[in-house]
Amino acid sequence: MKKQLVTALAALVMAPAMSATSVDLGYKAHTSDTKSDNGGAYDQPFLKLTHFNKADWGTLLAYVKLENPGEVKDAQHGKDGKLTVKSLLIVDKQIADTSYNFWGQNFLVSNRTVMEDNFYLGVTTNRKYGDLFINAGVGLNYSAAHFDPTGANFDGISGYAAVINARYPFSAMGLKHSLSVNYEGQIDRDEEHMSTLGYDSYGHQIITTLKTSMTDSLYTKLHMTHFDSWGSAPNDGIEYGVAVGFTF
Repeated sequence: MKKQLVTALAALVMAPAMSATSVDLGYKAHTSDTKSDNGGAYDQPFLKLTHFNKADWGTLLAYVKLENPGEVKDAQHGKDGKLTVKSLLIVDKQIADTSYNFWGQNFLVSNRTVMEDNFYLGVTTNRKYGDLFINAGVGLNYSAAHFDPTGANFDGISGYAAVINARYPFSAMGLKHSLSVNYEGQIDRDEEHMSTLGYDSYGHQIITTLKTSMTDSLYTKLHMTHFDSWGSAPNDGIEYGVAVGFTF
C-alpha cells in the first residue's frame, strides 16, 4: 500500500504540467501580546521549500518549512533552541470538466514539545472574477496530536474544515505584485483534540501575503497572520514577517 501511494504521488508530480519550485529565507515575529498569551510563539528565522504543479488533472502544492533552523537559542527567550518542522500537501483533483475538485490536504507541525497533524478530505471549487482567483472548500478533518509536557494524545475524526484562498495579481511602481488571502478554519473539534492542545471548538488562521517580483526569478514577501486556537497555540495572536525568495 505504501509503495502504491508513493507511485501515485510521483505520477502526479511528473505529469505534464506547469510547475515551479522556490526557496524562501525569512524572519517571522509576533506582537508582544501574542507572545505573552502563547508560550510557543517565538520570533525566529525560517527556511521554506515550495513546489507547485498544475496539470490537466488539477493542482498540487507542497512545502516544507524549517522554523529556527540551527536551533538558535537567542530566538527562544534564552531557552534551548528548538527546531519546528512544518509541512503542507494540497491536492485538488478536478471533477470531470467542472469547476469542482476532490480535495485532499495534510498539514504537519512538529518539534520536541508538540506534534499535530491534520488531514482534510472534501470538495473545493475554483472561481475567477476578472484577475481575481478564488478557491474554496469544505471537508472532514482527521487529526493526530501529542503534547509532551502532559503526555496527552489524540488520534481520530475531529469535526470539519473550511478553506478560502484568494489571489489577485496587479502591477504598481513598475513591478508585478500578487496579493493573497488564505483562510483555514476547523469547526466542531473533538473534545479530546481540544483538551490535548488547549484548543477551543473553533479555530482558524488568516494569512495575508504581498509578493513582489523583483525579476523573473527573485521576489520578496511580506505576510501577516491572524490565528486563534491554531497551530498548537491555544490563544489568538498576530504573526508578521518578511522573506526573500528565488524560483527555479
